[in-house]
Amino acid sequence: MEIQNNDRIKQLVVRYVKGELSEGEMDELKRWRDERAEHEELFRNVVSMERLESGIRRFVKTPEQQELEWNRILSRTVRKKRSSRKMLWMRYAALFILPLLVGGIVYLSWDSTREVKSEKTSSRIVPGASMAELVLPDGTKVMLDREMNRALEEGVRNSGDTLNYTEVVSGGLQDSCEIYHTLRVPRGGEYTLVLADGTTVYLNAESELRFPKQFRGKKRKVYLTGEGYFDVQRNEKQPFIVEAQQVAIRVLGTSFGVRAYTREVNVLTTLVQGRVNVEADGQQVELNPGQQADFNRENDRLTVAEVDVEQYVGWKDGRLVFDNKPLEFILEELGRWYSFDVFYTNKELKEIPYSLNIKKHEDIAHVLKFIERTGKVKFEVNKNMIIVK
Repeated sequence: MEIQNNDRIKQLVVRYVKGELSEGEMDELKRWRDERAEHEELFRNVVSMERLESGIRRFVKTPEQQELEWNRILSRTVRKKRSSRKMLWMRYAALFILPLLVGGIVYLSWDSTREVKSEKTSSRIVPGASMAELVLPDGTKVMLDREMNRALEEGVRNSGDTLNYTEVVSGGLQDSCEIYHTLRVPRGGEYTLVLADGTTVYLNAESELRFPKQFRGKKRKVYLTGEGYFDVQRNEKQPFIVEAQQVAIRVLGTSFGVRAYTREVNVLTTLVQGRVNVEADGQQVELNPGQQADFNRENDRLTVAEVDVEQYVGWKDGRLVFDNKPLEFILEELGRWYSFDVFYTNKELKEIPYSLNIKKHEDIAHVLKFIERTGKVKFEVNKNMIIVK
């Protein structure tokens, strides 16, 4: 059996991981694995826990659920006539576990596809890296990727991907007032910040955090624009407050993500563990783990919903996760990390729903190639511009 003609094998691998193979199917899969060394390698890569991660729990559905999802996605996309063979391939792909493809669900684990590369994709588009700019109170700007492994001033040390602050007992005026620093992460960047109280903040691309060099007084307050993940050091006597685009998130010690980009209407607070209070426009809610507060700045409405937290905080752990999101949203997020611009030849293409689960340092050529295999769009890359047609 040729590796390219692997629809049947995909089905067997799916059922193998789910523990549904019969004895005969197990023998069939074993014969395929034994045919070639590359078959065995491919099999091990696909079913390895490192590759599967939490994709199984999120995306594997019953046949009935898959059928409903397939029809729902098709109803929202531009239908095209296809050969029965291609439709059959996509149906099988829709069942592929990680998921490889569900009318746009993409997961880059079936490594045999990596031999197919986009001839038009330019090497100019590369994943982001650790980079940031620190702005000191006097306006001095320090490019942190150039100031690696050194102390910038007392109590402040940079390692190249993490900026560390420690408590400093200096006496005098500085013991009674707060001196603010600002950390700015550009497009195509990310950075980690450890505040003087031990709180760790992960900043995503195009984000900015204003924070005290040393926390003084009854509150620990920081100001966020963009996206950050906070792992707050607990201190019941000194609550931690994040102010982000008209929203105030108050915690004692917990882990949560905040998305508050200036150009976006919604400010999202996603709780991973612990509890947080979210206040906006006179409204207040308390979140439990797995819940998200959504403040709409257009209608001043604050709502709470249960969510898959990895979709909103996976970027912190090196994953980009989207579930049935419009192509425009996905490419905007990818563009923020890979630092590319997008042009659509047809505005209708922006609304096609896709799902995606990839590593942040995946080659953009592979990502685009998988999306193209849905048959709904084509990509052309010109320097740092992706043209969608």
